[in-house]
Amino acid sequence: MSSLAADIREAREAVERLLKALDLRTFVFTVELKERAWLLSIECASEDGWQTISFPVDPGELAASLREPAVRERLQAAWRPRLRACAKRGA
Repeated sequence: MSSLAADIREAREAVERLLKALDLRTFVFTVELKERAWLLSIECASEDGWQTISFPVDPGELAASLREPAVRERLQAAWRPRLRACAKRGA
């Protein structure tokens, strides 16, 4: 398997873990390499239907978040304001 494919798989695992920890009710996402930068696109349910939120991510940080709780917490804190409009479970 190519290194890029392994990196993408690891990034997807990390993103899914982070989004579940943020308690989003319903979401789908993609992580992809776009012109030498990684982009995370999240579609989530909101009060007004579905919305798409995209922002750059660092694959090294995503990988580290799988092993290091401090990195995971830092990413959750950084992403929480961006995903504020997404519906939460139990809300």
